[in-house]
Amino acid sequence: MENVEFISLIWLFPIIFMVHDFEEIIFQEWWFNKERLSLLKKYPKIIKKYEQISTAGFALAVSEEFIVLLIIALTAIVFQWYYLWLGTLVTFLIHLIIHIVQWAIYKKYIPAIITVIPAIIYSIYAIHFIYESCNMMLLPGIMWSIVSMIIFLANLFFAHIMARKLTRFLETKLI
Repeated sequence: MENVEFISLIWLFPIIFMVHDFEEIIFQEWWFNKERLSLLKKYPKIIKKYEQISTAGFALAVSEEFIVLLIIALTAIVFQWYYLWLGTLVTFLIHLIIHIVQWAIYKKYIPAIITVIPAIIYSIYAIHFIYESCNMMLLPGIMWSIVSMIIFLANLFFAHIMARKLTRFLETKLI
């Protein structure tokens, strides 16, 4: 069932993703500098990894993920492969929930928390709407969500490698 609302929900996903990640890109460096000592004390191993990624590197990683989301949205519409799109949206929803857990543990603002609630509302509504509109079955939805999580974890690993390489490249060119 393809109507305007259906197609709009599919294309809205990459837009929601970018709005959410804009918050992270814009506030990451400021927040990290402000919270650096506290973060190093509480989470030294994690912070050492993130110190290797500049704002430009992080933006590159986000850009790559955005392109993947655009391809998935286009594929869903053109070929009616809704399960991969749905699995990707479920993966994004889990990512959003992780941000809430991070915020609850840290007990202070973290970049991304402001856009989490609208993104969760969109995600739940879109998942429900697509399931109902396409008469999707739960088991394939779960299986495609697992496939999507594996793909995006591998992609996240790749994106972080690219981000660190860009950061090192810019640091060597700027010195």
